[in-house]
Amino acid sequence: MRIRHLRYFLVVAEELSFSRAAARVHIEPSPLSRAIRELESGLGVSLFQRTKAGMHLTWAGEVFRDEARRILSLVEDAQSRVRAAEKGYRGRLRIGLTDSLAQPYLTKLLARCREEEPLTEVKIVEMTVSEMVKALVHDQIDAGFTVHTELSAGLVKEVVWTDRPIIAIPRNHPLLSLEKIPLQEVARHTLILCHPELCSGGYDVIHRWFYEATLPFPSNAEYVSGHEPMVMLVAAGYGIGIGLASQITLYNHPDVIIRPVTDDVPSTATFITLLDQPRPEALSRFIDRARQIGEVTIG
Repeated sequence: MRIRHLRYFLVVAEELSFSRAAARVHIEPSPLSRAIRELESGLGVSLFQRTKAGMHLTWAGEVFRDEARRILSLVEDAQSRVRAAEKGYRGRLRIGLTDSLAQPYLTKLLARCREEEPLTEVKIVEMTVSEMVKALVHDQIDAGFTVHTELSAGLVKEVVWTDRPIIAIPRNHPLLSLEKIPLQEVARHTLILCHPELCSGGYDVIHRWFYEATLPFPSNAEYVSGHEPMVMLVAAGYGIGIGLASQITLYNHPDVIIRPVTDDVPSTATFITLLDQPRPEALSRFIDRARQIGEVTIG
């Protein structure tokens, strides 16, 4: 089994077309098809079912897709470790980052890690919450940051810092007459929210606010990939945005006004999530630093 065959297989599994997949990997369809047949022969299974209507993965193909991704991730991880060793690093932490949490807290944390433990490489990988859970289980990351409140069995989460929700409002909007915005007023307007799959933790938090306030979740919400496009659409007058203070304030816009929500809406915790097992000392120190950053910022 060759590594490039695994990469070929994953591209074909995404495209479900040899011609489109061949264009992506810059080879002709014929040698690509031959590589897949060799892979199937080596495994002794059919990975794709080919019909006149097209092609799709067999059940064995679906299983192998997950395994191929895991194998390639391990190979890439090994390459990364070797390159890090060449640069002089003696340790390594792989940290997943979900929910578009490009926070100033994280910037301070990474800066402190470089200052206090310069021979430990900290690698940040952006992913969704579901990808983070799989990566933890398959030992592809050591820990992950999320605001999601519910996670799978076998994982533990620890609060590292908290954040206040804020509302992004277009200039000249009637809500600007209020110093703090009640959730009941927010529910009357079109909302611009982070996508429930790309930022499932943030969506979970906002959905919980409405549920606990016994308010119906808005059915006319617009979904975006992150806080930057949210602020752009708010500035254009498409609706009002909801997010965390540390996130939305990163993207200042002259036509967007920020207002806090009323105090009855709870603060949001950011968790560091990891397997429920003994942790390496380097990871324990990383988590301690994260808590210290949160305490300093909150204080």
